[in-house]
Amino acid sequence: MDTVNPSLTDFSYLDCRRRTQLIRESAARLQVGTTKILLDIGGRGKPYAEYFRDRVLRHFVVDIEPGASVDFVGDARVLPVAEGSVDVVLCTQVIEHIPEPVRVLQEIFRVLRPGGTLILSVPAIFPQHGSPGDYWRYMPQGLAWLLRDFRTIEIQGETGTVGSLFLVFNMYLYVFTGPWPWMRRLASLCVCPVTNLLGRTAAAIYRGDQFASNYFVVATR
Repeated sequence: MDTVNPSLTDFSYLDCRRRTQLIRESAARLQVGTTKILLDIGGRGKPYAEYFRDRVLRHFVVDIEPGASVDFVGDARVLPVAEGSVDVVLCTQVIEHIPEPVRVLQEIFRVLRPGGTLILSVPAIFPQHGSPGDYWRYMPQGLAWLLRDFRTIEIQGETGTVGSLFLVFNMYLYVFTGPWPWMRRLASLCVCPVTNLLGRTAAAIYRGDQFASNYFVVATR
């Protein structure tokens, strides 16, 4: 699945589309010329690089496995980066896979310079997924507490209250059809375009954050 340009037939289209929009808007807020170093945690392949190309001088990726565009192979709990050396940290859908998220956020705080920006995306209501593990889900108050050392914190639902109802339906459908690939494919082609369009329309009318499948954070150190 293309997380940056998802198809209407994708089960997680609604969140991926909205997350890309929020990352693009967050990148546009960065000051040109003063933002030099971006550290992308778990960003193998640099899926969001195009939005930062004119905003940062260097875009480094740290990941637990080698791969396309990976500059440092390492653990997010012990980032191989000097203290106060990074202007922006991008971390999308990663910390739920790490059993010690507090250590990761402490490391992010350590490597960010004063005034630096954290762009973070985390799941709140989502099926078990990914490897090497899937440990956590997050709520706004919990995120605010975890990030309490940051100077400013902005938290919002990615798809929002109404859109998330449709996305959660898609996720249940995805899990339910797992044993039957032909059924999952049929649901993808016949059901997802309808639910995704309905979710987009509903989210445009009312978004809200009370019920969100994922949350998006922009925090300033």
